[in-house]
Amino acid sequence: MAPLKGSKMSIFRKISSAIMMTALSFTLAACAINPKDPVNADTTSVSDPLKPFNKVMLSINEFLDKVLFNPIDTAYRTVVPEVARNGVHNVLENVKSPVYLANELLQGDLDGAGKVVTRFTINTLLGVGGIIDQAGNSGITNAPEDFGQTMAVWGVPNGPYIVWPIFGPSTLRDSVGIVGDIAMDPLYWYARNNDKTGLQYTRAGLTLVDTKHKYRGTMDDLRRNSGDLYTSLQSVYLQRRNALINDSSSKKASLPEME
Repeated sequence: MAPLKGSKMSIFRKISSAIMMTALSFTLAACAINPKDPVNADTTSVSDPLKPFNKVMLSINEFLDKVLFNPIDTAYRTVVPEVARNGVHNVLENVKSPVYLANELLQGDLDGAGKVVTRFTINTLLGVGGIIDQAGNSGITNAPEDFGQTMAVWGVPNGPYIVWPIFGPSTLRDSVGIVGDIAMDPLYWYARNNDKTGLQYTRAGLTLVDTKHKYRGTMDDLRRNSGDLYTSLQSVYLQRRNALINDSSSKKASLPEME
């Protein structure tokens, strides 16, 4: 059985490497373009040729939320104090700083890159390793940048709208962007190259719980007030992504208040 297990692991690593190389090729392509002369492309519209598939995925996600993730979130809110929940979120954001920095640089935003470095330094040194958002308390707010946003800045269009199981709404561009962010994540490579799979699973689990917790209020509001959850969720997702891409100060205005 041991050789079979090793063989499966080898295949998994080869597939992972191929995915990473694909994402890196997108990164190199972006680097080859002048950030002051972005490609002209529509980054706000989206096609929906996968609508039948997407509706099935939404139904599955709604079922999983009802029977699994919402009960987990309710227990999380009940057992874990708010200050601790905020600490978990802050640490997860702090460890993403190298990815945020890489995307700021790819977008040619040196001011944004400096802000990321400043936030990481302050929160790591003065915020107990990132548990406390000391930088945010000092007025240096967080502005997450991902590779999906970076590709949009370079003029890459959304591509088809996609609803993934568990992870929810996305687009082809943003889905590729997730892989690109993994390729630029030092913590991922450290864990992968040092057989720290437990670290990867712990981080992934906490990220999922934190994300479900963050958007629980938004989803509950949409369920109560929208006549067509599919259309409303798609609209909210695209509005939010567009606001993030444009670094809009009103990026939260299109979303219901989160609990």
